Amino acid sequence: LKNQAKKLEEKLAKLDKIATQLEGDLPLEKSLQLFEESVKLANECLETLNDCKGKLTVIQEKLRGITDEE
Repeated sequence: LKNQAKKLEEKLAKLDKIATQLEGDLPLEKSLQLFEESVKLANECLETLNDCKGKLTVIQEKLRGITDEE
């Protein structure tokens, strides 16, 4: 999870940078390129978050099983 968190933070930082760039006066082609990159990064972030959510759910279920046994 630590590695995924680090990668997620890096991707979010890139998204923030792209958002700042898009606020500027860019040629249409460059804006479209940055937009496409931001969509890709956003989807990767969602995949990472969903993966982490699944792992946390498994951990919670295991902890509930331990608690129920006591």
